Amino acid sequence: MTVRILALTAVLVLAVALVCAPIQLPQVRAQAQPAVPEVQLVFTTVDCPGKQVTIVYGINSVGDMTGNCADSLYDPSSGFVYRNGDFTLFDYPGADTDTTGFGINDSGLISGWGVRQAAAAVGFLYDGTNFKAIRAPGASATFARGINNAGVVVGAQGSFGAVRGFALIGSLFRKVSPPGSYLDTFADGINNLNQIVGTADEGGFYYGKGVYKTIAFPGASQTWPVGINDDGIVVGWYTTDGCVDCGFAYRKGKFVSLRYPGALATFTAGINNQGQIVGTYQVDSSTLHGFVTSPITAADFPVSADND
Repeated sequence: MTVRILALTAVLVLAVALVCAPIQLPQVRAQAQPAVPEVQLVFTTVDCPGKQVTIVYGINSVGDMTGNCADSLYDPSSGFVYRNGDFTLFDYPGADTDTTGFGINDSGLISGWGVRQAAAAVGFLYDGTNFKAIRAPGASATFARGINNAGVVVGAQGSFGAVRGFALIGSLFRKVSPPGSYLDTFADGINNLNQIVGTADEGGFYYGKGVYKTIAFPGASQTWPVGINDDGIVVGWYTTDGCVDCGFAYRKGKFVSLRYPGALATFTAGINNQGQIVGTYQVDSSTLHGFVTSPITAADFPVSADND
């Protein structure tokens, strides 16, 4: 696995663990759901002009998007902001491998990271003009991932071999990691209620009001929650025997699956408060395409008997 691919795709950024540790957290009551319906949304492709690789990670309430793009899977990437139909590319100063925009809040502030010298990553905030570095103390790699409207940033810090989740509130780094022992923990998404979703090795978690819960897609060997909006809708992707790398949305204990029509793989990464979902789909071995969907609503989820 190369560092370049690691920084380019949500899949490989989250799959750095070599050993799957069991998740021992309070279970969400509706996990035994026997069948998961596939929600039918309208997908619109979002591709950087002239690039073979476009990955969309974040979207804010007005529809501005961020991510990264590259000439190919093995070329350096640049971050981008997509606003009013136009792409603007950006590169973190000194990043010699990749720049990734991951989160974007309603003021247009972008959180992300730049990779330096193949083994070091610097997190940043980018306002469209200036970068502000985010470096966790003692860490060779800091990945700034989700951001909310209050400017709270979540992410992961450590090294390319092992990272731990964090929430950055002002200048204070606070640990975000479920109980247990894990090789890698990522805090990926945060909403304006300070609810956080992420992964511990290859299992998903939710954190809110001091309580951790698992998010486990029924029958999946891997579940990666990545984004959460203020309605509590969580999006991410999962792997099962029947669907290798498909997207999901989760609300109040209920899951729906979603996939780009005809795609080999669909990775959902972000959701805004209007319910628009962004992510990436793959139709061949050499290209990745970004997408945004029509809004998902509460009516798209199965009816919950206990409203949990």
